[in-house]
Amino acid sequence: MKILTAVFLFLLAISSFASTETKTFFYDGSQDSVQMSLQAEETHTEYRYEQRQTICYRQVVHYETICHTNPQGQTNCRTVPRYVTVAYSCIQTIQIPYEVKDFDVIANVNLQVNELPGITPGETFKVKLDEDSLSLTAIGSKKFFLIQKTNNVNTRVSGSVKIIDAQYAVDLVEAAPVVKALEVSDVSLRNTLLSFKTGAIEVRDLIGFHLNVKKAPLLGSDTVLFDRELSSSEIEITAQGEASTAGVNIQKLGVELGSGRFTLTAKTFFKHQGTILNVNQFERIEASKTLVYKTR
Repeated sequence: MKILTAVFLFLLAISSFASTETKTFFYDGSQDSVQMSLQAEETHTEYRYEQRQTICYRQVVHYETICHTNPQGQTNCRTVPRYVTVAYSCIQTIQIPYEVKDFDVIANVNLQVNELPGITPGETFKVKLDEDSLSLTAIGSKKFFLIQKTNNVNTRVSGSVKIIDAQYAVDLVEAAPVVKALEVSDVSLRNTLLSFKTGAIEVRDLIGFHLNVKKAPLLGSDTVLFDRELSSSEIEITAQGEASTAGVNIQKLGVELGSGRFTLTAKTFFKHQGTILNVNQFERIEASKTLVYKTR
């Protein structure tokens, strides 16, 4: 593994810290570890009150008598209010917000990217310090899922300075085999065998399977009969060229379908540990299809 540490140094006076700072690291495979130093201020909002001469407005009412003579010569009168807006000089108390500094904040970040041999990456990682809140995000080449495996953040205070020490570790998982597999179609049930088609499953450990079975009458509430991830021993995968077929014996799962209406939802999903930093770059990380099954 190639290890090259790039250290970012800043010669800013503590009094000149901004409330946020952001730094980026472009990972192209030439270095797999980077150290960053970020600086910010932690503040809170307080308010002061001032009195100022201004113009206020009030409504003044006066009354008018309106009379109306009908065709029979009778006169009817009524009194109606009339409102007028009047300006006048007044003193107004206003609230003015201002920021008070609590701490200068320094974040020391170590970001480790675990290289995937044989493929050229092009991933951009962004570390942001917003007051005392530290975050890691990424925009990738879409060749990989960027999985944050380690998020070790410790905070300590020394006088008026808050120091954050953070260690991040990110794995690269090739996306193409996962995206290709995430399809569900042609769900069917014959006797006790539930089967459905998926995309070609090249890396079995990266694809999870979940089954939800409900008794779903047209009238009344649904009853959940089964709802969990399936283990490898509970589902059989058969490769068929550019697709795969999955088979599940629901009777062995303890699911009995009596008379009535049922829904069986088969789901495939990207199976991983950690947080996907670039999940928004992919159309989906799971797929599902529901079969409506009726028995008499």
